[in-house]
Amino acid sequence: MAVWRGLGFLVLVLLGVAIATLRGVEHWRKQPVVAQLRLPPAFAVTRDFDFGRYRLAWRGQGFRVHPQGRPEKVLWAAEGGFLAAGRGRAEVERRQRSGALRDSRELLCQEQSLESFERLGGRLLLKGHLRCADGSLSGYVLALEDDGERGVVLSVSLESPRLNRLYLAWRREPDERIFGFGEVSGVHDMSGRLLAVPPPGSLGAEQGGLSGVASQAFYVTSRVRAFRSQSGAYQLFDLRDPRRVGLEVHEGRLLANIYLGDSVEELRARQASVVGAMPMVPLAK
Repeated sequence: MAVWRGLGFLVLVLLGVAIATLRGVEHWRKQPVVAQLRLPPAFAVTRDFDFGRYRLAWRGQGFRVHPQGRPEKVLWAAEGGFLAAGRGRAEVERRQRSGALRDSRELLCQEQSLESFERLGGRLLLKGHLRCADGSLSGYVLALEDDGERGVVLSVSLESPRLNRLYLAWRREPDERIFGFGEVSGVHDMSGRLLAVPPPGSLGAEQGGLSGVASQAFYVTSRVRAFRSQSGAYQLFDLRDPRRVGLEVHEGRLLANIYLGDSVEELRARQASVVGAMPMVPLAK
């Protein structure tokens, strides 16, 4: 009898350890992936980079993108690391009505270097490398391109084909509220949520009305700016941090629009006017 009691106690202990481990893994999966930025000493100097109608104002550890002559009209901004990458393996939980995706993060590349700014007419290229946890490196190019009065086109390309996760972060202004993602009313603040945008035609997309699943990768903010991803891959928008927006894309590239306007109605009209994707910016060999 004592032996059976001992075995029963051992089973309970092992079960507890297994549950704790699974909870720890799930907690890790839900944590935001934030890059750590490494810069050459020369980058401590502030400088401005003009591309077409717009300007990137570099301020030592971050930047702000705005129309030339209108520094108060910030389209996009970042402080510290803004790009990370990784490799993952995803599986759709079809037993759940939401078609939720369980993603196993197999490798993360969170050490970001920024090494150069290159101007090509109306295009500005930010280049550097990402160092992964296994010591490997991947080059990247983040491009910003003048899109006329509408705003800026943003694209990201990773050099390493084995990386199939991209993590982009940008700054939210104090008290900035976020609306959209296909919400019918368009008036509910989405701040504080983690929103999945499944690929068109997937199970999750069909269940887009459920909590935590969005039907569009487009939003506007109370600061009268907007962001629209053109990616057809699975995406996660992390709006839980009041100081930043995080975007996880399940492929190694991204194409997006950042819109400028004077009203929410104007931003939505600009979004509706986009009829085709612009080409990605290739990595220089």
